[in-house]
Amino acid sequence: MTTRPPTAMYHMLMCQSPLDVEPALLSYDPDELPDGRLRTWKTGKRFASPPPQPVKVWIDEGESGWLKEYNDATVALMSRRLAQALVQAGVSNIEFYEAVVEDFETGEVHRDHLAFNLIGVVAAADLGRSVYQALDGPVISVDFDSLALDEAKAQGALMFRLAEAVTGVVVHDRVKQAIEAAGIDTLTFLPPEQWVG
Repeated sequence: MTTRPPTAMYHMLMCQSPLDVEPALLSYDPDELPDGRLRTWKTGKRFASPPPQPVKVWIDEGESGWLKEYNDATVALMSRRLAQALVQAGVSNIEFYEAVVEDFETGEVHRDHLAFNLIGVVAAADLGRSVYQALDGPVISVDFDSLALDEAKAQGALMFRLAEAVTGVVVHDRVKQAIEAAGIDTLTFLPPEQWVG
């Protein structure tokens, strides 16, 4: 009798463009906070004050393409249907903000995405089993070639930013299943060991 390996409890959330489709390149001017710093969407911390709404994002001429379901690059954006699926899955540590995405080439204005702030940073990397470079120490911006997660450190959290590399968003298998059950098939759930970030 053969035994199956246990299902991974956590996945790295990504939205990769299909091979034959160019993604739209988004631009965004962050607002200035009371202390003079510019707002960033990847700290994993709750905002002291909300951003001006709607959050204005645009696509410059020549940069049109597929508007991703989930985009965590310039500004954190996700589709309304993905936001709804996450909330229904029990994810409660996200703040959502109205957003508009204007395509300067086509003149289209998209209102079906929300800006989001994912609250929660967890130091869940097992650095002894990971392949990485960390010029500034093992926090915030580690360059992973292969990530090993210590799932026990996540303590069952449904969705969080990885403390060692805050660009990495980790989701519980329960969330993955809820997203797929909602009919959303535009996301990629990478095993941590395949994630480069």
